[in-house]
Amino acid sequence: MSSHRVTAILVLHDGATWLPEVVVSLTSQTRQIDQIIAVDTGSLDSSAQLVKGARIPVLTMDRDTGFGEAISHAVATLPVIVAPENEWLWIIHDDISLQPDALENLLAEVETRPSVAMAGPKILGWHNRTHLLEIGISIAANGNRWTGLEPAEYDQGQRDGVHEVLAVSTAGALIRRDVFEKLGGFDPNLDLFRDDVDFGWRLYSAGFAAIAVSSAVAFHAEASANERRSVDVAEAFLHRPLLLDRRNAAYVLLVNSSWWRLPLLTVQLLAGAIFRSIAFLFAKLPGYAGDEILAVGTQFLHPAELVRARKVRKTQRLVPSGIA
Repeated sequence: MSSHRVTAILVLHDGATWLPEVVVSLTSQTRQIDQIIAVDTGSLDSSAQLVKGARIPVLTMDRDTGFGEAISHAVATLPVIVAPENEWLWIIHDDISLQPDALENLLAEVETRPSVAMAGPKILGWHNRTHLLEIGISIAANGNRWTGLEPAEYDQGQRDGVHEVLAVSTAGALIRRDVFEKLGGFDPNLDLFRDDVDFGWRLYSAGFAAIAVSSAVAFHAEASANERRSVDVAEAFLHRPLLLDRRNAAYVLLVNSSWWRLPLLTVQLLAGAIFRSIAFLFAKLPGYAGDEILAVGTQFLHPAELVRARKVRKTQRLVPSGIA
């Protein structure tokens, strides 16, 4: 493992509530991180000051910067790759802390698996640390993130082990830098939400594998998804995370699925949006109902964007994209 070089990239966005524990978890790893870079996307709180106080360099970007754009900006500052198979990026959210042996255990598993280009930890809740959130992810036919877990599943080690998965969360993902750059990083059309599933799908189509490693453990507050802070990325549609999430779900399916599935997929997405909007109307949540329809509708208003994205994926595909 000593031959591996790991650069941790910590993205900040009003994360002062969680950052003290996050920074301590990074600086206390049993396998020392070779370099830590933070990218602050216009935080209004003390996030940048907290990280600078830990002597971590901070790059500054606009408040509406997408997560993937922030990561790519940090990667662009790194020196030229020397040993492609041994240089790794460790993607860290500002609301996730990691057990001290997390990096050591992730590297131990990728060491003997040359086809693996992405590995992620077992993710538990921040407040309830027996609540199993994720150990690898996939995507359902309606675009939902699929974890394979029961609601509020209690962690008793029942999911432990090393599992090959479609993707892992960007929170704590260890990614081979040369593969990340070869695939163009995270899709710039996915400022937030579903960028992890999309990247894993493209990784799989390019002939690489992703694994979830239960011996590497992380605790995630899921602040953006749970609306504990504002979503300010350019695509956030007036800070409406549900709309952005559903829009990105449809996008990921439409740009990655096999061409022959597109007609049926289009019908499924439209029907699903209508049914969910009706349910929200019965629940007296008209705003959410409108978000469901608008999320799918925006995809068909900009078909050129979908066509361009599919062309990019076609050039990167080495195996059939038979996930959905």
